Amino acid sequence: MSIAWNPTAVATAISGLSISGVTIKDLDKIPDSAEGLCPIIFPQPDGFISNIRPESQSLGSLGTQKENVTYSLHYVYLFSEVGSGISAFTPYSPLITQLTTVINAILNNDVVSGLVDMQLESMEVGQVNDPAGVPFWGALFSLTCLEYAQ
Repeated sequence: MSIAWNPTAVATAISGLSISGVTIKDLDKIPDSAEGLCPIIFPQPDGFISNIRPESQSLGSLGTQKENVTYSLHYVYLFSEVGSGISAFTPYSPLITQLTTVINAILNNDVVSGLVDMQLESMEVGQVNDPAGVPFWGALFSLTCLEYAQ
């Protein structure tokens, strides 16, 4: 049995979205540092895919059985460097406003080939480090994806 599922296609579709004022990076464009790039979204370098759960939907031989595959994709959203506002929390309200727009755009993305469903799994808003360890205001969020694979 071979299971054909394609999280890279989901990441590519998300990176192809156009969200005003936000740069979205694909798996092959994760920045080493986010300084000067904000606001930016990119796949979480440490643990992009988790919770992979295949589930048999039918019996079959020679690869004809049907499978569903559910998995989680983890993303980093960085809005601005910590300390970049007049006060410590100046960026907080615009961060939340833009993050709402971002999540709506991702969840309303209907151009992902092979993906049956995508839902917001979790989100943590606050200080988030970029890959270089620099603190930013932002969020870590996870998406639950469901694919019919066979």
